[in-house]
Amino acid sequence: MRVPSEAEWGDYQADLDQDYAHKMFAGRTNQEMVPHFRRNVIACTGALRWMPQTPFRYYMLGFRDFVMAEFEHLGASDAASCFLGLVLEKLEEQPSHILPIMPELLPALRHVAQNQAVFGAAKSIYGNFRDKLAQIESLCHGSSDTDYRDIAPNGLEGVDRVART
Repeated sequence: MRVPSEAEWGDYQADLDQDYAHKMFAGRTNQEMVPHFRRNVIACTGALRWMPQTPFRYYMLGFRDFVMAEFEHLGASDAASCFLGLVLEKLEEQPSHILPIMPELLPALRHVAQNQAVFGAAKSIYGNFRDKLAQIESLCHGSSDTDYRDIAPNGLEGVDRVART
């Protein structure tokens, strides 16, 4: 997958949130975005939320790689929670944006949900990641004929551990 073109960002100037996302991400590879995610994963997640479809898909795969990569423990809980939350939100609000990349996201989502403690995400603060995964999988099953249960059931199969460029 290549970095989204300027044309794929559409009329981003007409929307303040899309304009902010464009300023933060446009023209950068997923590898170039890693320091931005490390600095403020919550702000980056917010920017992803408002992106047009093609940039969203590209940078969402980079977000997945960031969450799965080895990085300092500080911030791991926010990154994992933001990742699950954004997927759930997109499935509820804009399924057409995310369903085509769900086969690429599900192994990472399952890994995060099954390893909540490893991410340092207290259930009392972040909720239960397995419950969020169940909601995600339910929305996937209801949205297409694809049986998402067959996609990398052991969690990490096929997940790049290096951010895509």
